[in-house]
Order: sequence, then structure tokens, then C-alpha cells
Amino acid sequence: MNYKISIIIPVYRVENYISCCCRSLFGMRFQDVEYLFVNDATPDGSMAVVESILNEYPHRKAHVKLLAHPKNMGVASARNTGLEAATGEYIAFVDADDWIEENMFEKLYQRAEAGHFDIVGCDWYLEFETSKRYMRQPVYERTSDCLKAMLSGEMRWFLWAFLIRRGIYVKNNIRFLDGANIGEDMAVLIRCFSFARSYRHISEALYHYVKSNAVSMTALDSKKQIEIVKRNVDATVSFIRSRYPNSLEQELDFLKLNVKFSLLISDNAANYEVWNISFPEANRSIWKNAKQPFRNRLLQWSASHRYYWIVRGYYNILFKFVYGVLYR
Repeated sequence: MNYKISIIIPVYRVENYISCCCRSLFGMRFQDVEYLFVNDATPDGSMAVVESILNEYPHRKAHVKLLAHPKNMGVASARNTGLEAATGEYIAFVDADDWIEENMFEKLYQRAEAGHFDIVGCDWYLEFETSKRYMRQPVYERTSDCLKAMLSGEMRWFLWAFLIRRGIYVKNNIRFLDGANIGEDMAVLIRCFSFARSYRHISEALYHYVKSNAVSMTALDSKKQIEIVKRNVDATVSFIRSRYPNSLEQELDFLKLNVKFSLLISDNAANYEVWNISFPEANRSIWKNAKQPFRNRLLQWSASHRYYWIVRGYYNILFKFVYGVLYR
């Protein structure tokens, strides 16, 4: 059976969170959908929770595929497993510790079908323990503008915020790099937008991205992790240079700066040093990215000159104190 939408949910160590995700997925309005839960050899009871919640929605059972890895392979491989098994006209990804609005996929699919769009996106909520923050994507219609916005950091590359025609993945052999489990969204989404012919955005928050606290927002915190994300960045740079020769070099600098920026959201000087040795060639473009807030560019400039007291002060004042109070 071919479905209108295939939703891929990697599962690993989410026993305490996945029930909310499952109830939002099984309880949504949209009916013509298949669910692909990919058990990445999770050592906890996550899959038992999935099956227990599924029993509450018997009409969904025929539409659920429970896939399993013999050993833990990481989220990139889990997503590939889901892609290989998916049959839907469109592909969506949902993280197992997040949840969706009941009309999310109804709205995304209706918008996609009404205009025959290859990709449709939406806004989202950043969910903290006791509060939430509305997160907006910039609104562009041309896929070329979206591509530049992603490279510049203006447009976020969260895969779960987009519904993408499966043919984009199939025709262009778009897959995740196995083992490269940081920055995998970025590498795949940039390829999808490069091949997509059309895009539309719904200015409504339909997805809930769950964060336990504001201080945990750092995506990179070690040299080992930057080496992992570097695989995805290097692959993306090679792809962009091959597809758009000599036309997006400055935007590639912006991409590298954006990828390593979270190393500066820390009070650890060792992270600042990792920032300095990571993609140093991109530092020449710090002041050239007008799409980034002045404070971000100032922070990067300070780090490039090893004025680490400025970087640490910024973190302690803004992220640790202000965000820690507002978004607990």
C-alpha cells in the first residue's frame, strides 16, 4: 500500500518521553499515513512503550512498521533504514522526544497538494520545562533563496519542520552519512532544497521541539563532536561546489561559521580553542554575514582574536542567566 505520508521516527533511549510523541502521532487527524519506528538497538523499554500506546489506537496498527537494527548504528543510519522502507508520497521525520499538533500533517499535505509543492515547511515551538518559545522560519518561495538562507544560518535546517516529496530522495539518491550523527539534518536538507522545484511555508507553529532547559541548547561541546559534524560539512561543501561551481563560496564560509557557533555558547575555554581550529578559513567572513545578529558576529570576532573573556561573559549573562530564568 502506498500512503500519502511516511513518518520516520528513530528510537533510542527515549522511554521516558516517547509516549507523548506516540499519542500525538496516532491521535492526529490525518489518516493516510504510515509510521516507521526504527529501533536502533535501544537498551531501554522504549519499544514496549510504543507498542503499549499503539494498543490504545487499534485503527493505526495496520499502518505501523516496527523496524529494528541488530546493534546501535546511530540516528543517521536509523533514518536511512526508515527511508528505505517508506512508501509514502511525502516523507516526514519526527524525533521521539518531541510531539506534534494534531493538524500538522493535515495542513502540510493539503498545502503541498494544492500547489504541487515539493517541500512544505512550518514554524515550531521550542519547549522548556515550564515555558515555550515560538520559533519562526523566514518566508521564502524560491528554493534557491531557501538554500542561501540555510547556508547563511537565517533558515534553520531541522528536518522535522518540513514535509518533502519522497521522489526528491529517490531520484537523487539522497541519504544520510552512516555514523555522521551530528549535522545530518543540514547535509540532507540542503541537498533536498537543491533538487526541489518548489517550496511553500506555513507561518504557524505545528511542531513541538522539546528541550529540558535553556543551558542544554549547545549542540557541540567537544573536539570529537566537531570531527563528526565535519564529515557532514565536508560532504556538503563538495556537493555545493560541484552543483554550483564558484557561486556560493562566501555562503559556504557562513555555513561553517554557523556549524561551529554553538562551541562559543559555553564557559569552557577548551571549546573556544576547538572553535578556533575548526574551519579557520571561514573566519574571514565573520563580518560579511548580514543575516546574522550583530552580537553573534561580535562573539565570533572576539573568539577569533582569543578575547575569551568577552565570550565567557556573553554566555554567563545571556544564556546562563537571562535564558536560564526566562526559559526554564
